[in-house]
Amino acid sequence: MRQTVAMLLCLLLAVPLVGCSEKKLPEQKAEAAERIDSRLAAANTDFAFRLFARLRQPTGDSNTFFSPASVAFALGMVYNGAAGETMAEMAQVMGIEALTLAELNKANADLYTILQNPDAKVETTITNSLWPDDDALIKADFIQRNQDYYAAEVQRLDYAQAGAHKIINGWVEKQTKGKIKELFDDLQPDTRLVLVNTLYFNGEWTEAFEEELTQEAPFTLNNGTQKLVPLMYKKADLECLAADTFTAVRLPYGKERLSMYIFVPQKDLTDFYQQLNADSWHKWLNLFTEKEVTVYLPRFKAEYKAHLNNALQGMGMQQAFDPGQADFSAMADEGLFISDVVHQAYIDVHEKGTEAAAATGVVVRGTSLSKDFLIVRADRPFFFAIRDDLTGTILFMGEITNP
Repeated sequence: MRQTVAMLLCLLLAVPLVGCSEKKLPEQKAEAAERIDSRLAAANTDFAFRLFARLRQPTGDSNTFFSPASVAFALGMVYNGAAGETMAEMAQVMGIEALTLAELNKANADLYTILQNPDAKVETTITNSLWPDDDALIKADFIQRNQDYYAAEVQRLDYAQAGAHKIINGWVEKQTKGKIKELFDDLQPDTRLVLVNTLYFNGEWTEAFEEELTQEAPFTLNNGTQKLVPLMYKKADLECLAADTFTAVRLPYGKERLSMYIFVPQKDLTDFYQQLNADSWHKWLNLFTEKEVTVYLPRFKAEYKAHLNNALQGMGMQQAFDPGQADFSAMADEGLFISDVVHQAYIDVHEKGTEAAAATGVVVRGTSLSKDFLIVRADRPFFFAIRDDLTGTILFMGEITNP
């Protein structure tokens, strides 16, 4: 049986701020919201869709689930140590050529501030950390920028000792509340620095699905076969969109600052993805209107782990992985290169809400080292996204082909 669940977990600014004056935010968050750089919004959204296209496996039989948000924060920290052509390639892949390093750091710091714990019923926690080797001479200003703008914790390790990776794994497990337990299988003795981002999300639906209405129902897989899944049910006035090729609905969390967007194609996800990009995403969201909607959504869990080296290199970030060409002279005077970008993610969608977590680790080694209504029935492969509607930040995005 084909088993494909592809998802994007992205913590990205998709559009400029809207309606900020109508939202009551703590002073620090309100100030950060006013400062959010729309250039980072556009760059992060475009990066998310391009990375998703690289990681999807339309003919594969494995689940795919990841967080471009977590990847973007992790790469943002690494970017502070890049120089020359290595830095230029990273900027191109991340879509941040128009931003200076100072502007990028400030924008990420503002984003970090406003996304933390948006309301009482929605918990969003982002954490960053640096793990230099005991004898690695990492430049002080590189460490300081990551502490100042990414709130990065710093802890030195001896990578020559067996089990050093377990210390980092323990930190990740704590930050993700036990959802990501073994980010690293091992680390080489010549590791000079590891940079880690974690993202944890737990949100209650504004209007929960009633558990007694959940029933086993067939879900049609991409190959045409069916499997029984617990299908949740809800009828409510919700923002939605009925297009020629798909139906879509917005399911808000908490005080409605964050939402899950479900897109169910009329045919299949392959055709849908021919239309899906950052521009169409903005266009579609602007067309959502409120009406009565009947929603059928599977209850599901998914886990995923992957190495992102090939995807990032395919997007153009090549020198950073090449021991002979990588230039991280803003990080340390010794020759350094990225040996691995590992990512792990988890999501649980149920009647009360959604819990999700992700972690990204970047390993740096030495070179010598009737009424108008709509029915949205997601009983076949569908696309979804969870979005912070205050800032336009997409917290989660992806596809479910086998819940």
